[in-house]
This record gives sequence, structure tokens and C-alpha cells, in this order.
Amino acid sequence: MTMSKDVYAEFEAIVGPEFICADPAIMPSYHNTAHAAVILPENTAQVQAIIRLCNKHKVRFRPVCTGWTGRFEPGMLYMDLRRMNRIIEINEKNMYAVVEPYVISAQLQAELMKRGLHMNVKGAGTNCSAMLRGHGHLDQSTSGDDRNHLAIEWVTPAGDIVRSGSLGSADEWFSGDGPGPSLRSILTSAVPPGATPGVFTKAAMKIYHWPGPTKFPVVGASPNYQLSEVPPNMMARYYSFPSVDQMWQAELKLGEAEIAFELMGFNIAMVAANISTSNEEEEETFKRLSKEIQGPGFFIIIAGNSAADFAYKKRVLNQIVSDNNGKSVTSLEDPRIEGILLCQCIRISASIRETFRPGGMFKSIPVMGQRDLTIKWAIGAGKAKEPLIAKGLIVDDGGAAFGWGVEQGHLGKTEIFCKFDPHNAEAQKAVDAWHFEQSDRAFKERYFALLGYRNEPNATEEIGQALSSYHKWWNEIQKAFDPNRVSPEGGALV
Repeated sequence: MTMSKDVYAEFEAIVGPEFICADPAIMPSYHNTAHAAVILPENTAQVQAIIRLCNKHKVRFRPVCTGWTGRFEPGMLYMDLRRMNRIIEINEKNMYAVVEPYVISAQLQAELMKRGLHMNVKGAGTNCSAMLRGHGHLDQSTSGDDRNHLAIEWVTPAGDIVRSGSLGSADEWFSGDGPGPSLRSILTSAVPPGATPGVFTKAAMKIYHWPGPTKFPVVGASPNYQLSEVPPNMMARYYSFPSVDQMWQAELKLGEAEIAFELMGFNIAMVAANISTSNEEEEETFKRLSKEIQGPGFFIIIAGNSAADFAYKKRVLNQIVSDNNGKSVTSLEDPRIEGILLCQCIRISASIRETFRPGGMFKSIPVMGQRDLTIKWAIGAGKAKEPLIAKGLIVDDGGAAFGWGVEQGHLGKTEIFCKFDPHNAEAQKAVDAWHFEQSDRAFKERYFALLGYRNEPNATEEIGQALSSYHKWWNEIQKAFDPNRVSPEGGALV
């Protein structure tokens, strides 16, 4: 769908001719050729002007940061935020950083490490926006991002500027809840659709102490990044246990002791993906490591603030593991392998390797709740994968799930993948059926609601009733904030 010359000229007047384009030769680089145009604002004022113009002409828009995902409809104005890439402030005293949307986590993480600070990096990886809401490897010691977002500057779908929390009353970034308006449940929506309409133009993120080096000693080239040396007072290990209950008891005690910098319930297939450099090597490594484990396990990083602190944490770790009959996978203690795992899991390049390679495509089911209960759910989902593995329809990962604790285990996330060949129609059908059945089981066991797996007319109503009719409230919010329905993010639930 093309945009009229007159309307195009109005948008061009906001950003200048260099920063708007509807050239059909350029549009394919922005996902498809059906966009009305691509526009690149520089600041909040330009974002506001663009959105108000979208309302005037009933043009739908979608803002994009680093572009991993998105719903791109024909005739939509693609708002590319790459010019808004500034770290506004790193407040070392009050422990927060203020960023624009195109600041990626790797950029912010590097600047924080120079100052002895760190942040929650989402599992999507350090190449994604630092403002991204989500969970990841570092949740054990840095919480999840629904807790780490502080004050936020938000341009609503109607073109109004909202400054949440302390920013709205004192022009300070330290709090997302007050003094001032708190819109946390809208701005960091955790229920489906899980996205906020409009555009975040600035956000303050909570930051944490970093006990490691000011410059992370990464060497090598993709896919073989590693550390030139294991930093002082830092250690990575993988422990396996005879049973899920013993693994969970160890996780629980480690959370109570608060000694883990990172604690991830990787399955051994994911470890193999992170220390290998090809599909063939990964398969061989997975088979070898599978013989070295006694059952389910987890990956842990210990980071001491001093030699004495490090020694104490190691003693506590060894005692807890021993009490629950855990054993270290000794081949992973090799300093070169340890350096690879530290690099992948602190810089967060691990997720892309463990998720996408090999297999071609995947479907996953994440569940949130009490960690031991979500593990039990995942065991059932893993057993349901076994017939698909036996038939060769999905990648053999042992049927295992993975997960981790949030805030030293006060909350838990568990997730399970099916990797398959998308060109295999039988595999696609089998995985779709597995995804529906296990997602429905998660919903019925009250972990959280998955709208994506249900498309019947009554599905939203049924799921909404289990969550205080949130879908009705969300529709009312949409009507209030987006009367012209120009922002598809978090679109109406019907």
C-alpha cells in the first residue's frame, strides 16, 4: 500500500528527506515491500510528531529497535529507531542507567563493566535493545526486567508523552512507581499480548555490582568466542544429580545462600551447543557428555568480590552439591571450555546457539511459577517429546527441559523446545500438536495463560476468566490510549 505524496511530504517535514524512504528498491531490507514507508526519528519530539500525524491520517505504525521480531502489516509505517542510540546517563551512586531504545545490551554492558557495574541481560542476547523486557541467564542475581525497569518516558499511541514514576513528578529516574504516576502493569505488560502500544523513547534500568574485570577478556571469532583467561575469583561448573528432586533441593539451598552469580538449569544438549562450532561437533559432544551425567543438572557461575569471598562461596557450593549427591562434569572443568561457557553466558551469546542450532526451526513453551512445580510440568512435556524423537521428527535432545531461578529462586522459569525441519510437513504437524497439548496442560495447571496456542472463538474469554478478565480491561485500555487503533502493539483481544 503506497502513501500519497502529500501525506509523505508531511512526514518528511518532521525528519527531513534523508530519514524517510518509500523506495521499492530499499523496502525489502525492512522485512517486506508492503510498508507505506520507513521513517527514522531522532528524538522524542519527532516520535511524538510522527505518531500524531499517524492519528491524523489513520496510518498504522510499528516501532522497531533491533528488529528480532515484529508484526508487519501492509500499509504500515515502519518506525526505525536506530538514530535513538544514546546512553543518556549512568548513575553510579543510585545504581541506574538511562538509555534510548537502540542502545543494545552489549553496548551498555561494556560501559557498565568499566565502572564495576552490571545489568540484567535478556536471554535474547546482547545484540537486542537494553530496554527489552524479559528474562535470561542472569536472573538469579539481577532479577527479571519487569522489576528492573524504573522510570520510563513513553509516547502513547495518541501522541501524548507520559513520564512514569519519579520522572513525572521530580524529573528523576530512580523509581518507576512514584512519587508520580505508576503504570507498571501497562508499561511492562507481562500477560498476553505482552507488548505495550506506542513507543518507549527513554527508560531507566536498575544496575548491579560487577565483581569481574573492567574489560571482559573475550578473544576469538564467531562461533568460537572464549576468554583469554578465566578471571580471578570466578568459576563456571556443570553439576548433574540422580533425580530432579535432588537438583531442585540444591537450587533451593543455593538460592537461600545467595552465592550464585548465575544459575541456569541447562540440559546437557544446550551445554554441547555452547562449546561446539558445528552441527557435527555438537552432535558428537552431546553424545559424549550424555555419558558423563547421572541425570538432570544445572550450570552455575560463582563470582567472588575477593579471594576470601570466592573461597567461601566455593565451600558453600561444594557442600550443597555434595549433600544432594551432585557431581561435576569434569570434562567441562577444562579452563578453555570454562572460558567459553563464561563468555557465552555472561555476554549472553549462549541463547542463540542453544536454541537455533541444529534443527532449523523450533517451538517452545515457557512457564513461570514455583520452580519445582514448573520442573514437574516440564518432565511431562519432555516425555511427550520422546515419541517424536523416536520417529526422527524432532532433534534428539534427550527430551530435556531447562529453566532457572529468578531472584535467588523466589520465582522460577522453565522452558522446553522442539527443534524440527520446517520443510517436513509431518514434523510440523506433530510439533504443532505437541505444542497445543502441553501448552493447554500448562494453562489448566495454572502456570500462566498462553493465547498463542488457542485460536477458537471462545479461547480468549476462557483464558481471560482465569486471569481476572484481563482481556476486557486490556481492550478498555486500548480504547483509551489508542482511539484510532494506529499502534498494533498489544492490539485488542477479542
